[in-house]
Amino acid sequence: MLQHPGEQLPWNTVRPRNVQPHDEQQQSSNNKIKNYFTPGKFYCVETICAPCGVVIAWTKFEGAESPSNVMRFLEEVFPTEESRPDYVCIDKACLVLRYLLNDARREQWETWKKTTRFSVDSYHYTNHRVKDFLCRIFCNPAPLDGSAPNLVVTDVDNNGNPYLKRAFNTQACEQLNAWLGGFESTLKKMTPSNFDWFLHTMLFYHSRHVIDRQARRRRQEANGMEVEEDVAENDDFPAEDIVL
Repeated sequence: MLQHPGEQLPWNTVRPRNVQPHDEQQQSSNNKIKNYFTPGKFYCVETICAPCGVVIAWTKFEGAESPSNVMRFLEEVFPTEESRPDYVCIDKACLVLRYLLNDARREQWETWKKTTRFSVDSYHYTNHRVKDFLCRIFCNPAPLDGSAPNLVVTDVDNNGNPYLKRAFNTQACEQLNAWLGGFESTLKKMTPSNFDWFLHTMLFYHSRHVIDRQARRRRQEANGMEVEEDVAENDDFPAEDIVL
C-alpha cells in the first residue's frame, strides 16, 4: 500500500521528528540514547540525479543533511576534477558554498571552483533570494547576466514570440523524492539490508523507465510523429537531495 508524503492514516502511530529546514544551518545535536530497545534511524536518503531524472548515486545521511555530509558524498561520487559536473543544483547550495568558503577549507574550494558552479533549485531559490545576498548573486539557477549561458535558453511560444526559459529541470531530485515518499510506510519497517536492496532496485527501475521514455520520444520526433503526452514531459519549469 502506498502512502503519500505527509499522509497520516488512522491506524498509524504518530512519532515526533525534528526536521531540519533546507535553508537553515545544522543544529548541534545533544541527543542521548535513552535505551537500546528501539532501532537506530538514518536522517534522510540523499540522491544525485541528472536533469532528466536518471539516478546517478544515492546514500544515507545519519545525523543531518549538513554541508559537510553533502560535500563528502559529492567527493565520493566524483573523486577527480575530470569527473565533476559543470553544475551542481541543491536546495542548500548557499550553505554548501559558505561551508567551502571557510578559511579552513580554502584548498577544497580552490579545487571545486575550477570545475563546478553550485546553484539552488528554482523552488527554494524563490525563498532564498529575498534575504540571502550570497544566494541571490552566486546561486541563481537561471542568471540573466550572462554568467551561466548554458542554464538559460531561448524558446518560442505558440504565438511565435521568443522567451527565455531554464535549460534544465532543477527539481529532478525533489520530484524523485515525492515519488519515493509513497513507499515510506513500507521502507521504514524494513531491516537495513532489505531497505538498501529495495530502494536500490526501485531507483534502478525508475532510471530504466526514464531512459526508455527519452528513447521513445527521440524515435517519435525522428519519425515526425506527434510526441505522446506522457513522453512529452520536458524540463521547462516556470522561473531540485542534488541535480547535476
